[in-house]
Amino acid sequence: VERGGGGGGGGGEGGPPRSRAAAAMVEGGVDVGEDHHHHVRRGIVFDKWPFRLDISVEYQDWILVGMSLFILGMWSMPCICGRLKSGVSKSFTRWVYMRLHVFYCWVVYLTLFVLMFTIGVLPDWTVTDFLNYLGICVDWVLHHLVKIIYSLTILIAFFLVFKLRERVMVAAGLDHIRLFRFNLQDPLGLKRRRRPMEIFIWKVDELRSSAGKMMKANDIFVEGHLGGNETARTRVHNNAGSGCNIKESFQLNIDEGNPQELLHILVKDQSLLTTSEIARLVLSTAELCGIEDQTGKRRSRFTYSTEYFVPLSLSPMGQIWIAAAPVDDQLEEEAMGLMRDDDAIGLTC
Repeated sequence: VERGGGGGGGGGEGGPPRSRAAAAMVEGGVDVGEDHHHHVRRGIVFDKWPFRLDISVEYQDWILVGMSLFILGMWSMPCICGRLKSGVSKSFTRWVYMRLHVFYCWVVYLTLFVLMFTIGVLPDWTVTDFLNYLGICVDWVLHHLVKIIYSLTILIAFFLVFKLRERVMVAAGLDHIRLFRFNLQDPLGLKRRRRPMEIFIWKVDELRSSAGKMMKANDIFVEGHLGGNETARTRVHNNAGSGCNIKESFQLNIDEGNPQELLHILVKDQSLLTTSEIARLVLSTAELCGIEDQTGKRRSRFTYSTEYFVPLSLSPMGQIWIAAAPVDDQLEEEAMGLMRDDDAIGLTC
């Protein structure tokens, strides 16, 4: 709502704001004309005690808006401090909730003092003007109350989804899926500490039965999800029941610069149309590197035995034996070269 000037005065429709003095001159038959348009504001003046702010009407309006927000904050202080975690706010909350009647009595007196003092130093505002515009504001809120409730409901719903996004993803079964494979280091040209690692899976045991099967044993396979890697899977082991020997491996690229990136290892059951999760294991990159140090970097040979694998508990129940080892791309290239030479020799023969 745009004000037309102070004290009930104002120009014609769409005209500039007028002060009370200008309105009185118009009512007395005096044409203020260009003198009003070029009225010079004097800033802080002391013609009335204690002082007045002879500034633009727009700035006076903003001062009243700030004063209204300050008063609203005072009335809401017990609720606001109750949500804060600092020691001062906790002490104030404990004190004020035992003396709410005293607190709000002082707030009433302080509200009246702040309101009267602020309106007193603003020459283009009166208490009547303030109450009129306050009524207009309340009337607008009541007319648009349904739309405001709808908007607040949508905002609260979005806030709750964002706040509880991890639980929502877990409930939807999408917590291990990365929808956007984007990293700020890539467009900035920063070098990432990425290297390949091979994950060996020996066996799984002590698994529960799949909820989707009542009369048939589990058909087990294992999935691996890590960051921007494609999903890695083992083959399906039919009629495995509560456990089986997997004896397979898959290679993933890990980012050592992001030790909190998570590897999700899912033990799943394959049915006729769908797959269902039986158990899972979640490891951070830092934990994965620790397993690599324990099982992969200190060995001279490798066999599927308890000496070379680490047993880890699955959630909600079960156990999986895994090992991790670094991948030497140079050795793989040499091996591929030897295979190509053997193929060439075989063709020549």
